[in-house]
Amino acid sequence: MSRRWAPFLVALGASAALALAVGVATTRLVARAEVAPHLRTVPPGTLSAAGISVAAASQPPYCDVERSAAQRGWTSAGAAGCAIGQPDAEAALLPVFQGHVTEAVLARVTGPATSDIGHDRLVWMLVVRSSLLVLPTNACGPPRASGPACAAGRMGPVSSQAVVLVDATNGQVLTTVPVAAQAPASPSPSSSSG
Repeated sequence: MSRRWAPFLVALGASAALALAVGVATTRLVARAEVAPHLRTVPPGTLSAAGISVAAASQPPYCDVERSAAQRGWTSAGAAGCAIGQPDAEAALLPVFQGHVTEAVLARVTGPATSDIGHDRLVWMLVVRSSLLVLPTNACGPPRASGPACAAGRMGPVSSQAVVLVDATNGQVLTTVPVAAQAPASPSPSSSSG
C-alpha cells in the first residue's frame, strides 16, 4: 500500500470508531428514558432481593446487519455490542439446566459489587422451569478450627423456577436467581357461599 493512502485509511477508521461510539452512547441514553422491563412470571422483588437492578435495553439500528454478518461467519455474534438472539441465549443453558424457558427479556442489569454481573450489562433474563432445579452454589459450610476456611460446599437451593442471567454479547451464564415458590391464594370471604 502506498503512503499516500495511509492518512485516508486512518481517517476512515477513526470516523468509523467515532460513529460507533456515538451510536452506542445514543442508544444508552435513549434506553435510560424507556421503562425497565419486568418478568411477568416472577414475583416482583425477586431480582432486587438478590441485589440486581434492571433497566431498559434498546438495540442500535446496525444490529440487524451485525447479526446477518455473524450468521455468515464474517464476524462473531455480539462483536459490535449487539445482543445475541434469544435462541442462542437459551442454547447456553442446555448443558446446565433440564427444563424449559417460560419467559425471556432483554435488559441491562447491574449486580452487586461481589458478583460477576457488573454495571449496566446487556443480558438475557431467562425464566427457567423444571420439575427439580438444584441451583449451583459456591457457598461454604462453616469453617473448622483445624481445617480450611471453606470446610465444604453446601447444596444450592431447590426450586422449580429460576431466573438465569445470560450475557447477551457472548452467551455466558452469569448467575442464577432462585424464584421462591408462591403460596396458593386463599379464597376470599366473599367467594364462599352460605
